[in-house]
Amino acid sequence: MKPQITSLATSLPLVLTVVLFAAFAVTLDNFASTQNTYAILQTFALLGLITLGLSMTMLVGEFDLSVGSMVAVAGLITLKVGGDDLVTGAFAAMAFALLVGMVNALVFVWLRLSSLVVTVGTMIALSGFAYWLAGGKIVSTDNFDAGAFWDDSIFGIFSARSLLTLSAFGLMAGVLRFTRLGRDMVATGSRVHAAQACGVPIGRVHLFAFVFSSLCAGLAGVLLSISLATASATMGSNLLLQAVSAAIIGGVALAGGIGKPSGVLLGVLILTILNNGMSLLGAGSAAILLTNGVLLLIVVVLDGKAAAMFQKFRSKGLVRQG
Repeated sequence: MKPQITSLATSLPLVLTVVLFAAFAVTLDNFASTQNTYAILQTFALLGLITLGLSMTMLVGEFDLSVGSMVAVAGLITLKVGGDDLVTGAFAAMAFALLVGMVNALVFVWLRLSSLVVTVGTMIALSGFAYWLAGGKIVSTDNFDAGAFWDDSIFGIFSARSLLTLSAFGLMAGVLRFTRLGRDMVATGSRVHAAQACGVPIGRVHLFAFVFSSLCAGLAGVLLSISLATASATMGSNLLLQAVSAAIIGGVALAGGIGKPSGVLLGVLILTILNNGMSLLGAGSAAILLTNGVLLLIVVVLDGKAAAMFQKFRSKGLVRQG
């Protein structure tokens, strides 16, 4: 039997995660401590939800630029509508996120516009709505019990927020692997016209992807506002670029059709570990952003070389197709 050769792109996120964590653990005394691991997973809980949702739109060959603005709006709705009753506020925020996701999908499908055009419009509209909701102020609540529930440590390193995010990754992995919807999403992202000719309900696939992305961003905003007991119009301003970077580092192809939740999870961990370690080393935000960009460039280059090598081995019969 011919040997099976695994593409470097498949294992690269795992290797990077282990190498980065080990390097910072050796360099910094407290990096591998329980407290710092908890802090890393708290950051993962926020960025992970947003990246998971965004990556599903990327998987079907589209893009959702509105996720960062959705975080801010959801957080503001949670506190302004809910007041001390944060459950009511959270439901209102999630209902609004559901509506935004449906509007994104329906406008995209019905008008046949680029998803970039549709969601950049949504991003601008949501950003303006967030500033209107905030009224130039930071909105706050006196209900700190809910934040304590979501952020209290579990087994030292986890919290209810981080466990919820991990569960979302597990659920989406199951959907992609074991359901027809998951197969339809991969088919749509790979070759949309071929998938349509085979009877794949393209409209439903896009509807699910955009709604899921908006709901994930909305949930991230809800939990963040509850955790901080505050919300502002700029709360999610820097999350879009981080989410895109994490998804690409995690192996999601911009062209669609390629990507797994497990890889996305590792991509988010890579960024959170890198940013946390550099912060502990005293690096400023500019240096951290530069390092993130360099890392993204390295991953893209290595992934391209790995793909070329994989095709070369397959052409010589050293790799089985499928």
